Amino acid sequence: MQQIFSNTTFTVNQLIEKIDTGQLGLPELQRPFIWKDTKVRDLFDSMMRGYPIGYFMLWECPEMNKKKTIGVDVHSYDTPKEVIIDGQQRLTSLYAVMKGKKIITSRFEEKPIIISYCPLQNKFEVGYSATKKDPEWIYNISDLYTSTNTFKYIGDFIENLNQYRKSKGDELTDQEQGIIAEQINAVLNLRSHTLSVFDIKSNAEEEDVSEIFVRVNSGGVSLKQNDFILTLLSLYWDEGRQLIEEFSKESTRYTKDKITSYNQITTVTAQDIIRVVMAYAFDRARLKYGYKLLRGADFDKRGAVDEELRIQRFETLESKLPDVLDVHTWHEFLKAIMNAGYLSGELILSGNALFYTYAFYLIAKHRFKASDNENMHLTSLWFFYASLVSLYTGSFESTVENHLNSIKELSSLGEYKEFIFSRVKERLTNDYFDITLVGSEGLAVSGRGNNAWNAYVASLNIMQTKILFSKSNLLVSKLFEVGTDGNRKSLEKHHLFPKAYLKSLGYPDSKINQMANYALIDWKDNMDILDEAPSSYYPIICEGRTEEEILRMEKENALPHGWENMDYDEFLIERRKLMAAKIKQAYEILKGNAQ
Repeated sequence: MQQIFSNTTFTVNQLIEKIDTGQLGLPELQRPFIWKDTKVRDLFDSMMRGYPIGYFMLWECPEMNKKKTIGVDVHSYDTPKEVIIDGQQRLTSLYAVMKGKKIITSRFEEKPIIISYCPLQNKFEVGYSATKKDPEWIYNISDLYTSTNTFKYIGDFIENLNQYRKSKGDELTDQEQGIIAEQINAVLNLRSHTLSVFDIKSNAEEEDVSEIFVRVNSGGVSLKQNDFILTLLSLYWDEGRQLIEEFSKESTRYTKDKITSYNQITTVTAQDIIRVVMAYAFDRARLKYGYKLLRGADFDKRGAVDEELRIQRFETLESKLPDVLDVHTWHEFLKAIMNAGYLSGELILSGNALFYTYAFYLIAKHRFKASDNENMHLTSLWFFYASLVSLYTGSFESTVENHLNSIKELSSLGEYKEFIFSRVKERLTNDYFDITLVGSEGLAVSGRGNNAWNAYVASLNIMQTKILFSKSNLLVSKLFEVGTDGNRKSLEKHHLFPKAYLKSLGYPDSKINQMANYALIDWKDNMDILDEAPSSYYPIICEGRTEEEILRMEKENALPHGWENMDYDEFLIERRKLMAAKIKQAYEILKGNAQ
């Protein structure tokens, strides 16, 4: 069997030099640093004590003409020869501290890692005001590592500390001065600390690399396919990875006076964008094949790597990624999701459903030239359907790939519409609404919520339903808006048959918390509802309302008339039927708009 890796050792300084020359790619220098500073402190402490700090894993890069350099400043190497795939945070820590470089926080802000050191105590600490003011401490060991004259640095430190001691009526002993010099030199010599390295050859497949990774890391963490794809982007088109991560970063926070990817539906990750662009640009849902594709695999020749194919595919990626990251297109797509009644990320249980629907939106817009209005209604219908039936769960990659293969054969917008309608109609039959949806695969479950419940809430939004029991005539949809609730959710689930009442009758929580026993109401109204039987509190709520208003309220919120006097089990059965009918009604509206 061909050897795909070797065991070797490097000193810290050798790896740092590889980064500086560009021989070793360390993409995490430009990524959010997830370690706490205390872990960096502990890393230096372990090295100082001579403890091992774990393996590092390097992967030899396949040759490729069209690639851009990562790392810092000016390099001797035009392109990286290796990339680190295990030990990024440790190596980033060592590089940042020893070179005095800033890291990027989870909030995408630059900051230095400040580690303090007390030579006489041989102790590391995260730098803070006390270590900064105390002459016994080197406040920032980066200053030591970046000093051009370490002999003078040590001398100045000893002299400054001695002057401080004298001001306190004391002075450093010769022994203490010797210890200080010895310990500071020991810190400097950490650059010669030996590191164990797995050096994986370029001919290794990602499955082999992932398997090595898992076996070396006893914690069971595995590399994912998007990790490999992002690594390829870092190596060959780092600008593309930066664009993806900037889009992702901007989705996490509101920016005044600038339209960004920020929205109230979802935050975006790099993996989400990778899934979208693979589906949109290459008709691929399996990220495993996405990685092979970008690496230049020729699928007609048993995956043999072809450099020309790599170049072509990166050119395709460069041409298609701007479509995915266009913020105007992104927000038009999100309007379609909201048009389907999904006004909040709380209603969306599957990120895959959202982002694969986005890929379909892009295909309709750019490949089939659908107008914004046509595309909105088609997308609303598809997302409502996909979310309701949990389309993108389980073996979803094969489902998506089958869809993409079918769409690839289409040549017109009319054919694309027929694809959408036929898939939806095939699943959302009368039997689905009358049997499946009211059963254990739909609404006959307990818990905080599922896709069937969320589709019911989306249906209330589509049909502009007023809040149950409220006298304000506010719509359910109004309470999903940002800023209407201060620090507390405006919208809460209310047990129609109160929890305490059902417990008194001996019902278990699994029966009490059935979806059909929930209704959305304004929390101010919820505070006023007692833990009594519906037959007691409902007449009080209905005081001042006409019979017509009561019937309309019940109909809008899927309540069977006379529900307050029903047996609880009978109530659950009847309400599930009405909730399913409400979902079907919303579906018919979306389907009619899309036709």
